Amino acid sequence: MINEPYGQHWKGHKGFRAIEGSDVYNHRFGGQEWNVPKCQLCGEDLHQILCFDLKDDRLSELKTSKLEELPLLSCLNCSTLWEPQLFQLHPTTKNVTILIQNDKQKWVQDEEYKTPVPLPYTEFKLINTVEEDIPVNEGAYYDTFDLFGQEYICRVLGAPLYVEKPNDISCSTCNQDMKYVSSVTHDFEVDLVSVVNLFLGEMIIYFYFCKECLTVKTEVQGT
Repeated sequence: MINEPYGQHWKGHKGFRAIEGSDVYNHRFGGQEWNVPKCQLCGEDLHQILCFDLKDDRLSELKTSKLEELPLLSCLNCSTLWEPQLFQLHPTTKNVTILIQNDKQKWVQDEEYKTPVPLPYTEFKLINTVEEDIPVNEGAYYDTFDLFGQEYICRVLGAPLYVEKPNDISCSTCNQDMKYVSSVTHDFEVDLVSVVNLFLGEMIIYFYFCKECLTVKTEVQGT
């Protein structure tokens, strides 16, 4: 695992857990308010995994006058998930287009085990991370990873909690570094989302956002 001392490096960067529940903002899991494209491998609509309400001042780092909400997308039913993907958001029409989807494995989930498309909708809310969510030394990383996916499904802003440092988080449109938004994982032994059986195994999906180009990038790492 990456040995950068994030406990110190990220001390002033506030992060959040995203969990099922409601508050005054329209954060949500699932649904399909955006017009998503079909996956280039399996031919099914992409999953709108999460959508964050940018009126929430806690997400001020992500705010842009061009966008009112930020959808996080991928296909959970085939191996396109495993390679980096890049999506273009078109807020006036709520359309999403695929810019990059380079699958190498050509694997598609068996029909009986597929995650439903679209994902069932449920409200989500943000709560502050706890001290244990930011590891202060190498030993604490294992405890932090145990909490992630066991107690909560999603980290937002703050410390990304990388398995290994990503090679490239630049926007392929403008070449500027993209902003880390969120990471998602879910163990098979827990039930953190009541509306669907979700299992991501040992994978963590990382999402990045370019405010200038309105592009969203995904990267997957294994724990």
